[in-house]
Amino acid sequence: MIADFHNDVLTANGGDLCAVARQTKACVCAAFGGGRTFGDIRGLVARLRAAGESNLFLSLEDASYLDESNITKVCSWCPVCVSLTWNGENALAGGCLSDGGMTLRGRKMAVSLARAGIALDCAHLNARSFCDLLDCAPKIVDSHTCLGGVHPHPRNLADWQVREIAARGGLIGIAFVGRFLCDGYADAEAVFRHFDYGVQKYGINCFCCGTDFFGTADLPADLGGYSSLGRLRSLFEKAGYRDADIDALLFGNLCAFLGVGASFAV
Repeated sequence: MIADFHNDVLTANGGDLCAVARQTKACVCAAFGGGRTFGDIRGLVARLRAAGESNLFLSLEDASYLDESNITKVCSWCPVCVSLTWNGENALAGGCLSDGGMTLRGRKMAVSLARAGIALDCAHLNARSFCDLLDCAPKIVDSHTCLGGVHPHPRNLADWQVREIAARGGLIGIAFVGRFLCDGYADAEAVFRHFDYGVQKYGINCFCCGTDFFGTADLPADLGGYSSLGRLRSLFEKAGYRDADIDALLFGNLCAFLGVGASFAV
């Protein structure tokens, strides 16, 4: 089984929340801004709540709509984490394909979220905005990314960024996105390489899965869905990882972060 830090089923056409709940120990479902209005986002949140699945959790991605008029309402939703941008620049901060830092409005929103105990998700931020965020929020995560020390890509974290997140007790979800993993053919071994690199440098407790299922078609050839995760587990076993450590990476670390039991029935 798996716990997933980032899944786009909530905004996927025909996405089945109940099916995802059955296939995961815990799953963080992103309400992706992507040009949606605040009313649209409220509708997505209501859909997740209506599903009534106790192992599904809310995150907000590309929350460019945040301002003084709605921040209190957003905090009341208790999202697991909130990312400020997607790849471009918006009214809050600069994404990984832009150069801008956080705006005054973005800083205010980040501080308000942090005061409410909500983690700031640095996924998609550029390095300048990432550094700005360090001054605004003590609790920083990256819900879905890969590691630049294995494969350089604008969406991947450099080693110094991993160190900053780890030093703050944050969590990093390794994404199952081919172009983040490597050049050319991507498979479960490519995912394992990113996990193993991170674990060897920063320890077991910093990493989990952040698949990006339902958010990309660029998936590893042999990891097309939750039912295929046995392939990844077998690679950890082959490399000599202890069962307890494999469990931590595949579901335990994220379940602990979410404050839920890693062994509850689904």
